[in-house]
Amino acid sequence: MSVPPQVVVRGEAVLTVPAEVAEVMAVVRVSARDRQTALERCRARSDEVARAVAAAGDAVETSDTAAASVHVERYDQGPGTPVATVQTRILLGRPEAAGDLVAALGELDDVMVEGPWWRLRPGSGAPEEARLAAIDDAVRRARLYAGAFGAEITGLVEITDAGLTRSGRAGFGGDVEGVALLGAGGHRLELTPQEQRVYGSVEVRFTMSVPDPEVFRR
Repeated sequence: MSVPPQVVVRGEAVLTVPAEVAEVMAVVRVSARDRQTALERCRARSDEVARAVAAAGDAVETSDTAAASVHVERYDQGPGTPVATVQTRILLGRPEAAGDLVAALGELDDVMVEGPWWRLRPGSGAPEEARLAAIDDAVRRARLYAGAFGAEITGLVEITDAGLTRSGRAGFGGDVEGVALLGAGGHRLELTPQEQRVYGSVEVRFTMSVPDPEVFRR
């Protein structure tokens, strides 16, 4: 029994989808003459951060302490300066609200804001859509190649997930589009969430019908 000819193709797809969440990091860093004062001031600033986060309402999905430290910074041979830091990670379920929160946090003393970082949710359906689109591309290519030989694809032999990657996570040093505006309520920062690109790729092996002999006589 003769083995039917086969065609092996790589199907690829690139989807551009809106960011689903935004992450912001608020870092409180306080130095003082002694540890107790540093801790008290750090706690007061952290309370201000919490109030700014609460004011963002239901745009905030989660807010948690990412890290905290108390240490002494020494320069040369001096006694050193006590420093207290607290990092708060804030996850926004409405990415478009990131600008207002960043502006509000940025107005607080002793607070540095990092982000926002745009991304998809862990359970996003975009990766699945990219995989299915890659399969469609593989079928299209296989039909094209088989058709070039006067044949058609007849069955599936094997399919391999060749990988899924994502891009688009960016902070202020990346591709965030933003401009600071002064409004009646104070400073505002208008940010445009960066679209996320999802790349899907599959390798597929199909069987195909016997090519038209006339193709090889051209």
